[in-house]
Amino acid sequence: IDDPAKDLDLAELHDCFSINELIGYEDLGFCPAGESVRFLRDGATRFGGSLPVNVSGGLLSCGHPVGATGLRMVVEAARQVQGVAGDRQVEGARQALTQNIGGPGAVAFVSVIRRM
Repeated sequence: IDDPAKDLDLAELHDCFSINELIGYEDLGFCPAGESVRFLRDGATRFGGSLPVNVSGGLLSCGHPVGATGLRMVVEAARQVQGVAGDRQVEGARQALTQNIGGPGAVAFVSVIRRM
């Protein structure tokens, strides 16, 4: 992935706290450092935006069962790239990213799921 904001069709980020999602935008290269609030306010992360984030509703909507959160995010990304995500389907999704944080922020896991 050379340009995450352009190469990805959607992302599922670990949003256990609102700030985590904003930090993720910058750390994952979706926007420049210090620009996450503008990226969000400009609508890029909305359903239908240039890079929809957490179209599943994120941890607030789906819950946050420790140990299962990351798996749920990967399943959502897989459904998206298979085109079977129902009302949440991001049209034309071929490449999705998931980011999960564990423990006190000491462990992170990023997956890229793509349709070949």
